[in-house]
Amino acid sequence: MSRAALPRLVSNAKDVCTQKIRVAAKAAGVELTLDSGSQAIPELHRGGQVVKYTNAILRYIGRCYEDGDLYGSSFMESAQVDQWLDWAEGELAHQEPPRLEQAIETLERHMADKVYLVGQRFTLADASVSCSLHAFQQQGIPAAKNLPTATARWLGTCSAQEAFVAVVGAAKGAAKGAAKAAPSAPAVAPAGGVVAVAPTAAEKPLVASYSKAVGGRTHIGRILLSADSGVSLVGQKVSVCGWVRTKREGAKGAIAFMQINDGSCVADIQIVADQSVKGFASLKEVSTGASVRCTGELVKSQGKGQAVELLCKESDHDVQVFGGVEDPNSYPLSKKAHSNEFLRGIAHLRPRTNFIASVARVRSALACATHEFFRSKGFLYVHTPLITAADCEGAGEMFQVTTMIQDLKAGQSNLPMAGGKVDYTKDFFGKSAFLTVSGQLSVENYCCSLSSVYTFGPTFRAENSHTSRHLAEFWMIEPEIAFADIHDDMDCAEDYLKYCVKYVCDHHMEDLRFFDEKVEPGLVKRLENLLAEPFARITYTEGIDILLKESKKAKFQVPVEWGMDMNSEHERYLAEKVFKKPTIVYNYPKDIKAFYMRLNPDEKTVAAMDCLCPNIGEVIGGSQREERLDVLDRRITEMGLEPSDYWWYRDLRKYGTVPHAGFGLGFERLIMLCTGVENIRDTIPYPRYPGHAEF
Repeated sequence: MSRAALPRLVSNAKDVCTQKIRVAAKAAGVELTLDSGSQAIPELHRGGQVVKYTNAILRYIGRCYEDGDLYGSSFMESAQVDQWLDWAEGELAHQEPPRLEQAIETLERHMADKVYLVGQRFTLADASVSCSLHAFQQQGIPAAKNLPTATARWLGTCSAQEAFVAVVGAAKGAAKGAAKAAPSAPAVAPAGGVVAVAPTAAEKPLVASYSKAVGGRTHIGRILLSADSGVSLVGQKVSVCGWVRTKREGAKGAIAFMQINDGSCVADIQIVADQSVKGFASLKEVSTGASVRCTGELVKSQGKGQAVELLCKESDHDVQVFGGVEDPNSYPLSKKAHSNEFLRGIAHLRPRTNFIASVARVRSALACATHEFFRSKGFLYVHTPLITAADCEGAGEMFQVTTMIQDLKAGQSNLPMAGGKVDYTKDFFGKSAFLTVSGQLSVENYCCSLSSVYTFGPTFRAENSHTSRHLAEFWMIEPEIAFADIHDDMDCAEDYLKYCVKYVCDHHMEDLRFFDEKVEPGLVKRLENLLAEPFARITYTEGIDILLKESKKAKFQVPVEWGMDMNSEHERYLAEKVFKKPTIVYNYPKDIKAFYMRLNPDEKTVAAMDCLCPNIGEVIGGSQREERLDVLDRRITEMGLEPSDYWWYRDLRKYGTVPHAGFGLGFERLIMLCTGVENIRDTIPYPRYPGHAEF
C-alpha cells in the first residue's frame, strides 16, 4: 500500500494522545502516517472520512482494524473498555491531574487480581491509561513515580508490549525482564488471583464419577453444553440416566421417542428407542416422571432444536426403567406450565422443573463463588453458632430455643417462674436462648485475632411478614476485616458482588439465558452492565437530597425526610432512575442502625453502608464497627440492651482493640439479583415463612 493510501493521523507528535493512538494502531497491526503539527485535537483521515478526538479515534481503530480482542472479546468487555476510556479522559486528561493519587488508588484496587484492565488481553483501555501514566512518570510527578505494587506490575506488563515499545520505547520502571507479549496472547492470572477458570463441558470426563452402579453414565450437560452441542461426540456409545419429561410413540408403536433430563442442564436429550432394543417392552408403560437409563449411540438429530440425539437400536444397546409412575393422572408435574405458588406446595418434586433446577444450579454456583472469592483474598471460613443469647440487630424478632415446654409433665401447664418472670435458669442452657439472626458478633471475635474472616450459614428471623422479600430462615454471608474502615468495606463488597455475578456468567450462561427468556427479559444485559463500570457511591444525606428534589416527579408513597429508613421504592429509585447502576449509600443516621456501627464525628451518623441494586433494592448492608469501648457501651444502653450480655464482645475493645469493618449479604437476595426471580421463596429449596414449615 502506498503511503498516500495509509490512514493519516494529524496530531502533535509529542502529545500523549498521539502516543495512545499510535500504540493502539500498532497493536491492531495498522500503519499510520503522521502529519505532525501543533493542533490540540487529533484527527484521523481515511479516504473521505475524518474522525476527531482521541477516544473516538481509539474506538474507530478498535472497530475497523482489529480482528482480535483490542476492543474486548465480548459485548460486556467492550462496555468495560468504553468505561475505562471515559474514566481516563476524566481523571488523567490534564498535564497534572488534581486527583491523580485517587485515580491510582482506583487502579490499584482494580488491578489487585488482574493482569490487564479488561479481560485477558491488552486492550484499548490499557493503551490509553498506560500511556498517560508513563507520561506522568516522565514529567516526574511523585504519585506516578512511586506506584503501588499491582499498578506498577500492570504498567510493566503494558510497557513490555511490542506496540508500546515501538511507539514509546521501554518504560522506566517496567517489570524487570518482562517478556514482550503479542497482543493476542492470553494473560495468565497472578498466583493468588481470583480469576476462576471452570472446565468446559468438553474438558470434563465423558463418564461421570460414582456411576458404576449403572455401568457408567454420561451427564446430559456433558453432551449438550459442549461448544458444538455434542456433534463432536457423534458415533460414541454412551449411557444417560434421568427422568422422562415427555414420551410419544411412532411407526405404530415400533419406535419410542423420549425427552429426558438429569438436572445437569436446562436442555433435555431426545432418546429414540427402536423396538429391537433390549428392554423396549418396558417403555410401553413409561410416562412423564419415570426414571430410566438408556444406552445407545449419539447421532445427528433429524429434528429441530437439537444437534444430537441418542439412538438405541443395536444389539449392545438397551433401555431400563428404574421407576415408573403408579398413576400418570396423579403426577403433579404435567406438561403444562405451573404457577410458582403451586410448585411451592410440592417442594419435593419442584426441582424437576426447569425453573427450580436452574435456580438450584445458580445457587450452587454462587456458594462456590463465595468460598473461592474469600479464599483467594486470604480470608478464613469460620463456623458461627446457630444458638445464641445475643440479639445482634437489637430488633427482638428472634425464635426462642427452649426445652421447658416439652419437659412439662402431663397435665402441667405452668412454666417455672421467678420474680414474676419465666425462670430460664431451669432451661437447657441456664438462660434464655434464641436462633441467631446473624453470625456477625461471633465472627468478629475471630476477626480480632485472624484479621480476615467470613461466615456463611443459615440465620433466622421471627418476623411475621408475608412479602415476597422475606423469609424466616435464610442464609447470610458475613465477612469481617481487621485494620479496615468503611471505605475498605465498600471496596470488598463491590469486588465480591462483581466476582459472584461474573462467576455465574462464566459458568451458567445457559441457565441465565433461560431466566432471560422466561423470567426477566434483559437479565443478561443487566448483569453485564453491573460488571461494566464502578458502582456509584453517595452519602445518605446526598441520597436524601436527591430524593427530595425528585419527589414531585417520582410520587413516592412514603414521604422523604432526613432520618428515615429508606423504603424499597427510594432505594430502587436511586439505583434504577438516578444512577442506573448499583449504588452504595453510606453514613446513615445512627438512630436507624445497629449499636455496633461506628459513630461518626458528627454524633448524628454512623459509618454504615448499603449496596442498592436495580430491580432488587438493598443487597448488602455493612459498616465499620465501633471499636471504642466507651462509645460502644453508650450505644448498647441507648438501644435498650444489657451490656453484660455482650461481655465477650466488649472484651475485644478492652484487649487490643482495632479498627475493623464488615458486611452482611442475604444469599437469597443475591440469587434474586442473578436470576431475576421475583419471590424470595423460590430461591431456597424449602422456604420457611409464617404458616409454612413443610418438608
